[in-house]
Amino acid sequence: MRKFLKALTIYLLCSQFYLHAQVTVDLINENSIRETINILASDSLKGRGPWTPELFKAADFIGSKFRKAGLYPLTGNTGFYFPFSPYDSNTKLVDDELVWNDKVKPSAEFNYFPRDPGVHSPRNLKHFTVIKLDSSFTTDILWGHLQDTTPLMLWTDKLQSDGKNYFPPKITFPPMGLFREILLVYSESPATSLTINSSPVYFKEIGYNMVGMLPGRSKPDEVIIFSAHYDHVGLDSTGKGDNIFNGANDNASGTAALIALAEYFGWKGDNERTIMFCAFSAEELGLLGSASFVQHIVPEKIVAVINIEMIGVPQFGPGRIFFTGANYSNMPRLLDKPLVAAGLRITREPTEALGLFERSDNFPFAKLGVPAHTIMSSDDADKCYHQTCDETSRIDVKHMTKVIRAIALGTQALIDGAITPKRIKAKLDGRY
Repeated sequence: MRKFLKALTIYLLCSQFYLHAQVTVDLINENSIRETINILASDSLKGRGPWTPELFKAADFIGSKFRKAGLYPLTGNTGFYFPFSPYDSNTKLVDDELVWNDKVKPSAEFNYFPRDPGVHSPRNLKHFTVIKLDSSFTTDILWGHLQDTTPLMLWTDKLQSDGKNYFPPKITFPPMGLFREILLVYSESPATSLTINSSPVYFKEIGYNMVGMLPGRSKPDEVIIFSAHYDHVGLDSTGKGDNIFNGANDNASGTAALIALAEYFGWKGDNERTIMFCAFSAEELGLLGSASFVQHIVPEKIVAVINIEMIGVPQFGPGRIFFTGANYSNMPRLLDKPLVAAGLRITREPTEALGLFERSDNFPFAKLGVPAHTIMSSDDADKCYHQTCDETSRIDVKHMTKVIRAIALGTQALIDGAITPKRIKAKLDGRY
């Protein structure tokens, strides 16, 4: 039996290596890209406007794709939702209400770690596997439940050693986050019923970036970010006829690229540096999502940011792209040759399109010195930019597929750690 198990282990390891070895850029294909574009730019999502239920549906779709691609939540998160308050940094981001045995529980007596903070559907007692603890909650309570396959509710009737507090000063998260939601509750008696709801204020005052990562094998503290914004401008309340700004090119195209890259690198599973995938919200309102997100990073650990926007319409010809702000760092020059080798042609940033570098989600990173640039195939001179004619019918999926495949191949040296762009030293001011 021992020999059999050893042979089986070797077989499985070899099979896993073979699987990764067989992953090619062909995994990025026109059919899957078209399907993603059609969902994100559908009339049913009503232009993915700010603070709308349809924008949250888009976020949920992105999260499901990240999950299937094998991405991990960021440390300290239970899912891919990364909430932010767009206008008031003091707004409380987590405000779930727990009704326990028909009485509202004081917030100090429970901690809830949902996969989708703020947007989860109501939970009840049947949703959870219930475990009664014999001791008080500890700092590392979450570490003992990494392999659980169902949502958990852990409760105890024991106070902390000081006889006053219900929880320790800090609860630490495992490095890879949690894969199941966990509810921690202090109560003197067990639950005969419970309901936990997210606060309705989330749909009016809270935005959501969608963020996942693939930890690096040998250089986990060096991070490459792929990003794109998934929001658009919603509905035209004054126009007649078609009043949906579908945003197929701006920026369902970039979001589709982000998802395709997550799937590709997730299946490869051989990245030496950590790869982070960020779908930002509230870009159309002035880069609010990315500007909030950079407050949570250590800039020195971010090696490069490749932001992707408006690649669905080849305004300058099929297979042509440009970098915004190419003179601010040497990253575009480092990527030129591998991108050209992968089949693209690099053109200069249009001089008539003013401020593109400062007007997309690369810019909050660039202001911190991170080599961060946006790859584009069209600019705001496109006739359907922020118009209702920005529909899926205009998207050149063949061109998009070529661009995304080239990005996957052309950034490999960055991801392997073979090349490292220089930091941006220019003082960058301004805002969208």
